[in-house]
Amino acid sequence: INALKFFDKNKYKFDLILIKQTIHLLSLSEIKKLLSIIKTNLTSNGKIFIFNLDTDKNELPTFKLMKSKLSKSIRRDKDILKLIIKSNTQTIKKKFFYRVKITKKKYLNMIQNRYISTLLTFTKKELNKGLREIHLKYKENINFKDKLICLILQNSSK
Repeated sequence: INALKFFDKNKYKFDLILIKQTIHLLSLSEIKKLLSIIKTNLTSNGKIFIFNLDTDKNELPTFKLMKSKLSKSIRRDKDILKLIIKSNTQTIKKKFFYRVKITKKKYLNMIQNRYISTLLTFTKKELNKGLREIHLKYKENINFKDKLICLILQNSSK
C-alpha cells in the first residue's frame, strides 16, 4: 500500500510522521497531495519530518554515470524542497551530517544492491562498469560525510 492511499484512509492521529529519503520518488503533484493529506493525520502538536540528501556539496562516493544522474536528481530535489518550504510557512530547516566509515567491499555491495534510488534505472552493464570505477577510484576503506537536510513541518491547526 502506498503512502497516499494509507493516509487517505487512515483514521488515527499521529504526533510524528517521518518521511526518510523517499519524497523525491513522487511527482510534484503527489507531494502536494501527500503533504495535504498527512497534515490532517497529525495531532494538534504533531510534526512532519522530511529527510533528504543535502543538495549542497554532497560527498557521496560515486562513479561517473552515477554522479551525473545524482546531480540531475539533486537539481530536482532543490525544486521539491523549495515547493515544500513555500507551501509551509512554519517550516524549520536543519542540516546535519554523519561521518561514514565503510569498507570498499561493503560499499560495492550496497551499490550492486542499488541502495540509492539513482541506481534503480541502471542496466547491469552500467552498474558493473560503475563498480569497476569505484573499485579503482577508492581505497579499501572509504570515509565521507553523509549530508542530510531535515524539514520540520508543524501542524498549522494550532
